[in-house]
Amino acid sequence: MIAPSLTHLEEVGSTNDWLLGRAENLPDGHWVLAARQTAGRGRRGRAWHDAGDQGFGNFMGSVLVRADGPVQQLSFVAALALHEALAVLTGEPGRFALKWPNDVLLDGTKCSGILLERQGAALVIGIGVNLAHHPAGTERPATSLAAAGLAVPGPRALLDMLAPAFGRWRDQWATAGFAPIRAAWLARAAGVGGRIVARLGQESPEGVFAGLDEDGALLLGLDDGSVRAIHAGEVFAL
Repeated sequence: MIAPSLTHLEEVGSTNDWLLGRAENLPDGHWVLAARQTAGRGRRGRAWHDAGDQGFGNFMGSVLVRADGPVQQLSFVAALALHEALAVLTGEPGRFALKWPNDVLLDGTKCSGILLERQGAALVIGIGVNLAHHPAGTERPATSLAAAGLAVPGPRALLDMLAPAFGRWRDQWATAGFAPIRAAWLARAAGVGGRIVARLGQESPEGVFAGLDEDGALLLGLDDGSVRAIHAGEVFAL
């Protein structure tokens, strides 16, 4: 397992951008952790709010990965590592669940997001977690560990648990492939077997969350009995 190295920043525009701009000179497995992030972003270009001046105490970090193969599957690796770290630190594993493709839910509400970005041979995985605060007025409700009445670890305490967990899950992915990652992710997933809607740009098919394909695509069981593989999009419970 790669021993993590770390850069800690008081303020940065985006931890992903910081790593991508320095990827050639940093080692595989290097983490950057920021106390404040002024231009964070989530999937589909959405802003990742750090709750402004009240955002101190949330987790905003990224890790640099050099890997071959279907690296998009590392979003599941990161989600498993984050679920493990939050479960251990709070002592409440049953309150956390994973949502396809890359969110962590707390009591059914989003508390964390994961963003993969690639530039050349460098892959950066950004992770944001609402520990002490969460933004209001977002398109979909958000929550934080503090709002849910859980013990709130500091960002560095979370990283100290998250980094080795990510290393272990990544090693399993590298040596055994996606199958064990897929099984572990499904065991922690929210809503398997329940009805969902997939937002796919111009269409929004509905059906049953039937699991994950062998490559990580979401399997949507349609009402006509067919199964559709969803490789990109957003899904919501009905």
